[in-house]
Amino acid sequence: MAFPGESVVVEVGKCICNSICTKITTFFKFQPNTDSLRAKMKQLAYSKKNIEDDLESAGKQGKVATLVVKEWLPKVKDIEGQWNSMEEDITASQKRFCGCFPNCYLRYKLSKSSVEKIKEVKELIDTRANFPEELAIPNPQPESVQEMPGPSIVDQKAASELLDRLKELVLNDDIRKIGIWGMGGVGKTTLINNLNNMLGAHSSSKQPFDIIIWVTVSSILDLHVIQLQIASRLKIKEVLENERKESWAALLFQGLKKQKKFILILDDVWEKIDLDKVGIPQGLLGCKIVLTTRSLDVCCQMKTDKNIQVNKLNDEAGLKLFSEHVGELPDVEVIKSLAREVAKECNGLPLAIKVVGCSMRGKKRVEQWRKALRGLRAAQPRNIERVEEDVFGPLKWSYDSLQGKNIQPCFLYCSLFPEDFSIEEDELIRCWRAEGLIDESMNIEESIESGVDLIEKLKGSCMLEPGKNEGTVKMHDIVRDVAIWIASSSEDGNKFFVQSNMSWSKITKEGMHESINRASFVGGGLSEIPTFLATCSSLSTLFLQDNPLNKIPRDIFLGLKELRVLNLSGTDIESLPKEVGELRALRVLNLSGTTIKSLPKEVGELNNLRLLILSKTYELERIEAQTISRLSSLEVLDMYQSDYGWKVKGEVDEESVTLEELLHLEYLYFLRIRVSSTGYFPLDSTWLKRLKSFHFYMAPSKKGTVWLEIDDERVVELTDDVEHLAKCVEGMLNIATYLSIQDRSVNRIGELAKSVPNLKELILCQIEGSDNIWEGMVKSGGRSSFPKLQKITVIGCNGLKSLIPHDLLEQLHNLEEIHVYNCSNMKEIFGAKVVDENTSEIVATCSVVDSNALPNLRLLHLFDLSELRYICQEAFSWPSLEIVRVFLCPNLRGLPFSTGNAKKIQEIKGRKEWWNKLEWEDEETKLNLQKHFKEGKYFIKQRLSQ
Repeated sequence: MAFPGESVVVEVGKCICNSICTKITTFFKFQPNTDSLRAKMKQLAYSKKNIEDDLESAGKQGKVATLVVKEWLPKVKDIEGQWNSMEEDITASQKRFCGCFPNCYLRYKLSKSSVEKIKEVKELIDTRANFPEELAIPNPQPESVQEMPGPSIVDQKAASELLDRLKELVLNDDIRKIGIWGMGGVGKTTLINNLNNMLGAHSSSKQPFDIIIWVTVSSILDLHVIQLQIASRLKIKEVLENERKESWAALLFQGLKKQKKFILILDDVWEKIDLDKVGIPQGLLGCKIVLTTRSLDVCCQMKTDKNIQVNKLNDEAGLKLFSEHVGELPDVEVIKSLAREVAKECNGLPLAIKVVGCSMRGKKRVEQWRKALRGLRAAQPRNIERVEEDVFGPLKWSYDSLQGKNIQPCFLYCSLFPEDFSIEEDELIRCWRAEGLIDESMNIEESIESGVDLIEKLKGSCMLEPGKNEGTVKMHDIVRDVAIWIASSSEDGNKFFVQSNMSWSKITKEGMHESINRASFVGGGLSEIPTFLATCSSLSTLFLQDNPLNKIPRDIFLGLKELRVLNLSGTDIESLPKEVGELRALRVLNLSGTTIKSLPKEVGELNNLRLLILSKTYELERIEAQTISRLSSLEVLDMYQSDYGWKVKGEVDEESVTLEELLHLEYLYFLRIRVSSTGYFPLDSTWLKRLKSFHFYMAPSKKGTVWLEIDDERVVELTDDVEHLAKCVEGMLNIATYLSIQDRSVNRIGELAKSVPNLKELILCQIEGSDNIWEGMVKSGGRSSFPKLQKITVIGCNGLKSLIPHDLLEQLHNLEEIHVYNCSNMKEIFGAKVVDENTSEIVATCSVVDSNALPNLRLLHLFDLSELRYICQEAFSWPSLEIVRVFLCPNLRGLPFSTGNAKKIQEIKGRKEWWNKLEWEDEETKLNLQKHFKEGKYFIKQRLSQ
C-alpha cells in the first residue's frame, strides 16, 4: 500500500538522481569536452585567419568587408577571448588539491562551459560556410564635395574679390600650396567655406577636382586626428583603424594618390605640420593644399607657394555687414549715427560685427544704443595680446548684453567642452539642469523646452553656432577663448579651470584654486588625479573624459560634497571606490566607454542622481542588488551597447540586480538596456507607457551585438528565438515604434503583426528563413497589420525572394521608405510570389494589385541585390514616389515607370553603366526620366552600430 505523497517523492528522487548523474557525466567528460572545444577553436581560428588575409588583399584593391563578414569577425574575436580565459582555467584544473585530488568543481564547470561553447563555435563555423563567394565589395566612393554650412560672401565686395583670387590660384596647375592668414575672427574659415561650396556647385561632369577634403586642425596638433579625418572623407577610416598607426601614413598616401585631383583644406593651423608623416602626397599635378592660420610664419614653415592675407573690413564694408545682422534701423539720425560708431568699435572684424549686430537687433531707443556704445568702449580686456584685444572687447560686451535668467552662466558652461567640439544639445541641457541653471522644479518636458530656448537665444546672438551633426552646437574658437577668459577670472560662482586636449600626464596645483567651481581636463594624457582636487570643495562640475585614467583615488570624493556633474567616460577605470557614495549632491554620473567591471552598491546612496550613463561598458559584469532601486531620483538609465544583460528574479543570484528593481524608479523616463532573460518580462505596458523613450535589446546570449542607432523612440530589438521572445514581451511590442529582428533561425514574423499597432519602422536583419516569413500577416476585421508603418529596412536576408507580397501591399498605406541591402536571392521587390522550385524563375503573380497601392511611398533604395530582376510586374500609379536609388543590381534591366506614373520622380541615382543598359517600353519615358538621372557613388547610411 502506497503511503500519501509517495509518487511525489519518487518523482523528486528521479529528478535529483538525473541531475546528479548529469553532473557526474559532465565531470568525467572533462577531457573529451575540452579537447573537442580546442579542436573547434583551431578550426575557427583557421577560418578567421583566411578571411583576414583575404580582406587584407581586398583592402589593397580598395574593397571593404561585406556586412555579414563585419558582423562575424567581432563575434569570433569575442569567443576567442573567452577561450583564452578558459585555457588558463583548464591549466589550473590540472593541478591537484593537496597534491592528490583534482579540482572537481572547476573541472565540472569547465566541462559544462565547453559543451555550451562548442555550440556557439559550431554556429560560427556554419555561418562561415554559408558566406557568399565574395567576402568584400568595392568601397563606397566619397562624394566629390561636401557642402559646408556657413554665411555667403557673394554680396561682400572685398571678400568676393579674395574668393575669386583664391579660386584662380586653386585652378592654377603651377600653384600647389596656398596659405590664407589673418587674425582670429577676420573671416578665413568663411572664405574657404565659400570656396568649397562654390566648387561643389559645379555639375559632376565639370567638377575640377575628384574630391575636396576638409580637416579641422586646431591649436593642439594631433597627427592621428588629422589622419582619421582624411580617412573618413576617403571612406577608408575602417581600414586605418584595423591597422597599426605606423602604417596609416602609407595607407593614406595610396588612398590620396588614387584621387587624380584633390584639394586638402587644413583649417586653423597653429604650427608646422609634417605632411609626409600624415601621408599627404606633395608636388603632384592636380593635388592642392590650402591652409588657414593666424600667422604668416606658419605659412613660411609650410612652404606655401602663394599667400593671401585676409584683412579687417574697412569702415564702409564693416557698416554694411553690421547692417545685415542688425536689421532695419529706426529712421532716426541719432540712432543711425550711434550705429555707425558701434560698428566702428568692432574694429572691422566680421566675427565681432556679426555678434554685436545680432545683439543690437530690434533695439529702437537712443538710450539703448548709447549704453551699447559706452559698454563697448569700456569692455576692452586687459592683460591679453593686442592682436586679440580688438575682438575680445566686442565679444565681452556681447556677453554682458545677454539677457535672460542664467543665460550667461549657460553660455560659459559651453567652454568646458574641447575646442571645435560638437556638443550634444541633450547632454548640454542635462548638465545645465544638474547645475541648477535650469529650474530643477520643472518636469522633464519643461526643462527640455527651457534648455532649447536658451540654446536658440545663444545661437540667435551668434554666441553658439550649429555643430557638425543635427542636434549639436559648437563655439567658435575665439568665442570660446573669450568665455574661458571671462570664466577663469569670474568671482560670482562661475570660476572655471579649463585645460582640455593638453598633452600632460599630471595636473599641477598651479592655476588651481579652492574657489574653482567647474573644471575640465578633457582629452589629454592625464593618467592620475591629484589628491589636491579634493580641496576644491566648491567644485560642481568635473570633466575627466577621454583620459588614460585607470584608478580613482579613494579619498578624492570625500572633499567634493558639492559635485553635481562627474564625467569619466572614455577612461580606463575598472572600478569606483566605495567613497563614491559620499557624492550626495551628484546629479549626473557618466561612465560610458569605460572598462568598469562592476557597479558598487554605494552608488545606490546617490539619492539625487538623475542620470546614470553606462553605455558601451563592454566589461561590465555585475551590478549589486538594491543598487538601482535605491536611486529614487533617477530619470535616465542609459546602457546603450553595454554587454551587461538584465535578468528577472530566479535567473540570477540574490546579490545581483534584477529587472524588477526598475519598477521602483518613479521618475524614470529614458531607459536603454540589454535584456538577457528568456522568461516572462516583468515590465508591463502600463509601466512602459510612463517612459518617454526606451530601447530594449533582447539578446539571451552575448554574441557581438549590433544595436540600432535611434534616440527618443520606443525601440525593441529581438535576437535569438524571436518567436518565443515575442510572446514574453507582448506588452512591450504593443507600444513599440521601432522593431528590429535579427535571427537566422526565424521562419515567419507574421504573428508579430498582431502585437505592433504603433510600429513606425521595421528592420529585418540576416533572416535566413523561407520566403514565406510574412505568413499570418493579413488584414483582420478591416484593420491593417501595420497601420502606422513608415519605413522598412531589410539587410542580408538571403532567404527572401520577394520583399512584400500582394496581400501585405494593400495594408501599407503609410509606408514612406523602403531600403533593401545585400539580399543575394531576392528576385522581385513587390508582388510575385509563385516561383518554379526547379528553375527559381518567377512564373506567376498571385493576384492583381491595386494600382494605388503604397500611396505614400516616397523613397526606394536598392543595394547589392545580385538576382533582382523586377521591382514589380504590375502597373502602380506611384502617387508619391520621388527618389529611386539602385546600386549593384546588375540583373535589374527595367524600371516600372511610364509617362503617366512617374510624374513625381525627382531623382533616380545609380551607376551610368547600369542606366545605359536599361530597357524601356518607349523612348518618351526614357527621355522624360533622363533629366532626373544622377550618376552616383553608392553610400549606405545605416542606423546599425557595432
